[in-house]
Amino acid sequence: MNDAESSDKNELIESDLIDYGSTNEDNIPTKSLEEIYTIIGVGKAQYIYWVFLSIICLFDTAEMVVISTIIPLLRCEWGLSVVWETLINTNVYFFSALGGALFAKLPDIYGRKKMLSISLAFLFIATASSALAQNKVQFFLVRCVVGLCMGITFPTCIAFSTEITKSSHREVGPMSIVLFATLGSFLTAVLAFLLLNSIGWRWFILVMVSPVALCFIVLICFLPESPRYLAVSGKKTEALRALHQMAKMNSTTLPEQINITVHSDQDLGSISDILKSDFRKETILLSAMYFGNLLIIFGTQVFVPLALYSGFCGGQGDPPEHKCVKIQQDSLLQLSIITFAAALSGVLGYAAAMTLGRSISFKVFSTCSFVVTFFLYKCFSKLATVGLFFLIKLLQSSHDTVSLIVVPELYPTTFRNTALGFINSWGKLGGVVGAGAVYALYYYRPILVVVMFSGSAFLVMVSSWVWSKETKKVIMTDVREECT
Repeated sequence: MNDAESSDKNELIESDLIDYGSTNEDNIPTKSLEEIYTIIGVGKAQYIYWVFLSIICLFDTAEMVVISTIIPLLRCEWGLSVVWETLINTNVYFFSALGGALFAKLPDIYGRKKMLSISLAFLFIATASSALAQNKVQFFLVRCVVGLCMGITFPTCIAFSTEITKSSHREVGPMSIVLFATLGSFLTAVLAFLLLNSIGWRWFILVMVSPVALCFIVLICFLPESPRYLAVSGKKTEALRALHQMAKMNSTTLPEQINITVHSDQDLGSISDILKSDFRKETILLSAMYFGNLLIIFGTQVFVPLALYSGFCGGQGDPPEHKCVKIQQDSLLQLSIITFAAALSGVLGYAAAMTLGRSISFKVFSTCSFVVTFFLYKCFSKLATVGLFFLIKLLQSSHDTVSLIVVPELYPTTFRNTALGFINSWGKLGGVVGAGAVYALYYYRPILVVVMFSGSAFLVMVSSWVWSKETKKVIMTDVREECT
């Protein structure tokens, strides 16, 4: 289907939603999920979901800052070599990619709430256990489990957040998650500045993981399953119960009985669907964008503390010596300033996506980021270097925000989480390459790290300019087209 036909179809769908009065022979009103969500409106229910899911994802990006910040302390305590530092810095990202590729389809099959609850329980146990690790091997192993869990939680939260409201407001969920997640990077850096040198890395990890336990309790006790998932999986009675619960929270009223007009599809979580001709081009381009984006985002997250601790001058001069160093408070403060760019990116990415559209936003952010990376080849003052990293992180994270808005719009409910997990796994692999290459190259020839960042920015830019699909006004779909 070409873009023009898709646009015509979406206009027809929107016009169909005007009629709210259709009934069947039993005088039970028949409504689509879009009609029901229009009646429910946007209110307390959606805000609770969005904030709660965003808090869960806050831990995903906080993890990057935690590890990159405490690694000098682990180096001193356990005498870590460059190889072990690389393994500890990248194993969470690698197993997160593995978890996304292998297990992200499970929420499409068994439900968002059930799999998110299981993942959160293991995530809390594994992270808390890492604070108790007595040596580098124990620390490495439990962080592998943390990565597997994160491979499920992040894409599930993104999918969940888009499925609790009508299509015209589906961008708010991913934007909120990105805002909280990127804010998590900034808050973690601030807490590191305030607490790390005084309470030590073990208590610092426990402080950072404590919100996960609260999220687990709230999810189990208070929040219903995604109505869209329940409807497409054939559980329409449970879907209606969840919709009534949301309507009550929003102080609106739904008819007691509603015939939900959505086709059930038992072939849920099929990874082959995201590679079929209808989605193949977009899946490949989004995977390339995610790979390049997270290579730079995670790579700079590891690179910046190293550069601030040892000094960086455009990759010029002799490679720094790998040794035990004391973490300076001014370096932690500068790290906090740079990570604040990630917090701003959620708002900037959302604003651009809503005004310029998704396709143009891709092109603007990627092109500007590619140009800025070339300034890293010059030797500037420490303040100017901090500013450059701030700008790169802002642009690249804003591009990532737009990507997270596009993916749920593109794929139907039946394999939305599978697509998010698959594409996100490529991003986490980019994070593995970025973080690992920083350690491998920085102590050998720092200029090669800058070359890697420029090359990744070029990959994202090319993929963005090849991208042609605009999803801004597309109505969210629940099942594959052949099932309707």
